[in-house]
Amino acid sequence: MGPSRTFLVACSTIFFTSLSLSSGPTYSRFGLGEVLFFGGSRINAMGGAGIGLLGERFINRYNPAALARISMTRISTGFEYSRVSSEDFSGSSNYARGDFAGLAFAIPFSKDDGIVWSLESTPYSRVSYAVQRADSQLGVHSTQSYFGSGGLSTLSTALSWSAINQLSIGAKFSYLYGRSRQTAKFDFIDPTFVDSDISRSTYYSGFSFTGGFVYEGISDALNIPSLKSLTLGGIFSTPATLNADDEDILTTVQSFDTTRTASSTVDIPLGIGAGFSYTFSERYVLTGDYVVQQWASTNLPKLGASEFRNSSRFAMGVEVLPERETESFSRRVAYRFGFSYHSTSLKVNGEPIDEYFFTGGVGLPIAFEARLNVGLHLGFRGTTSANLQKDTIFRLSFSLSASEPWFIRIEEE
Repeated sequence: MGPSRTFLVACSTIFFTSLSLSSGPTYSRFGLGEVLFFGGSRINAMGGAGIGLLGERFINRYNPAALARISMTRISTGFEYSRVSSEDFSGSSNYARGDFAGLAFAIPFSKDDGIVWSLESTPYSRVSYAVQRADSQLGVHSTQSYFGSGGLSTLSTALSWSAINQLSIGAKFSYLYGRSRQTAKFDFIDPTFVDSDISRSTYYSGFSFTGGFVYEGISDALNIPSLKSLTLGGIFSTPATLNADDEDILTTVQSFDTTRTASSTVDIPLGIGAGFSYTFSERYVLTGDYVVQQWASTNLPKLGASEFRNSSRFAMGVEVLPERETESFSRRVAYRFGFSYHSTSLKVNGEPIDEYFFTGGVGLPIAFEARLNVGLHLGFRGTTSANLQKDTIFRLSFSLSASEPWFIRIEEE
C-alpha cells in the first residue's frame, strides 16, 4: 500500500469517527440528519402545531386519529425551497435546495364511524451540508471539502375510527427507509499524493408505529359550555430499530475501491406528544403542541465532541378560517401564523443545539374543495459559541390540496 493510500485510509477513519463541528459541517451531519416535523401544509404554517387539530379539508400527518373528520377523498402534495445562511468563527456561507414535500391520500369509508384510511409518503430526516478548508495532517498539505446529502423518508398507512361518542382513535404503520451519503474530497499540493474522494453511504430501513387519539368531549365532561370547541389530542411513537448498511468507498484517478462494508442497527426512541385546538367565534383557531423524545438512550454513533440528549418541542399557531358563503376572494382565504421552539437531540462541544421558527401562510381557493397553500418559515439554529455554527433558515413551501366525492351514498327518493 503506497503512502497516498495509507494516508487516505487513515483520514477516512478520522473523518467518519471524530470530525467535530468546529471544522465546518452543518448540524445535519449528525445522527440520522436533521429530523423534520411535517404534519401537512396547514399545520406547518401554524408553527407545526396540529396534534389536536381536526378538519375535514386537510390530511393531518401528525395524528392518525385526526383523520376521522374527513368526509371526501383527499389528496395533498407539495414542494419546498429552503435556504440556509451559516456563520462560524471563519466566516459565512449559503446553501439552497428544493425538496419534494411528500404525497398523501385519505379515503373515508364511513363518515358516521369516522373510518378513514390514508396512505402517505413523507420526508423524515435530511442530510445537507458542504464545507471546505485547508489543512495539514501528518505534514501533508491539502484542501479538504466535506459534503453530505440524502436522508430518510416514510411510507405510511393509517386508519382512524370514532370509537365512542366524541373520541376518535387512530393507528399508523410506517416503513422508514433512505440513504445518506457523506463525502470527504482531498486535493493535495504534494504531487506524491493523488487527489481522492472518500465517501460513506449508509442505507437505513425499518418499521415504526404511531398511535393517537382526539377527544372533543371536555365541555360535557366538565360541564363547561365555553369549552365546547376545545379539542384535545395525543400521540405516541413506539421505539423503532433500523437496519443500517454502511459502505466506504475510496476513489482516485487510478482506482475505485470499497475499503469497508458493515451492517448494524440503530435505534429511534420513544416519542410522546400532546396538543389542543380551540375555535373562537367559529372563525379563529388557536392550536398548540408539546412533544418529547428520548434521544439520550439512542445508540446512534457519536461523532467528535457530540452527544445526544432528550429533545422537546413546543409549538403554537393561529388560523383565520375562510368564509365560504361570500363572493370576496380575500374572505375566502385562510390566514395562518405560528411559532415553535425546539430543544433538539444534539449537543456539541458541551453546547445544546436549539432552534426556533416564526411561520406564516395562506390557503388560497383555486377551485371547489381545492386550495393552494403557501407557507413561509424563518428560523434560527445553533450558536457561534464554542467554535460552533449559527444557521439562519428560510423556507418557502407550496402545496396543493384537493378532494373528490368517492364512496358517498346517494339517497334515492
